[in-house]
Amino acid sequence: MAVPAIYIDSSVWNACFDTHVPEMQSHSRAFLDRITTHRDVIAHISDVVLQEIAHAPEDRKRLLGALLETAQPIRLQLGDEAAALAEAYIQHGVLRSGHLLDAHHVAIATVAKIDAVVSWNYKHLVNRRRRLAFNGVNAIMGYASIDIVSPPEVFDE
Repeated sequence: MAVPAIYIDSSVWNACFDTHVPEMQSHSRAFLDRITTHRDVIAHISDVVLQEIAHAPEDRKRLLGALLETAQPIRLQLGDEAAALAEAYIQHGVLRSGHLLDAHHVAIATVAKIDAVVSWNYKHLVNRRRRLAFNGVNAIMGYASIDIVSPPEVFDE
């Protein structure tokens, strides 16, 4: 059986240092610890994740940089194909134009044939209605379905 490929959006990395929601913080840390220790998934990020992290305060950027160095995710680019798919998500009403970065995460992962997007963004990504809508557009545009899950769902915790 092939090792699953996952795309980890910014919300998971940031949650490791967010003390406002301790449960989310502990799940994120456990999740990232498992992927760096067991390597039972192939972790991916994108230049979009790195751009979002670049907007963090300096102390948070240092912590996130160290975490990324430890996890060593594969970096994907937002190419023309993924940008066009993200625009299709917007045009089909999956997300509003103000949430283009969220559309970019899903589009990059879809184009790269990643198995799942991992996120804490329940409003725009991790919910049944959005998952169906993203995959409806994927079908229209000739792409495979993609799963969108929270960190505890990756290993069925």
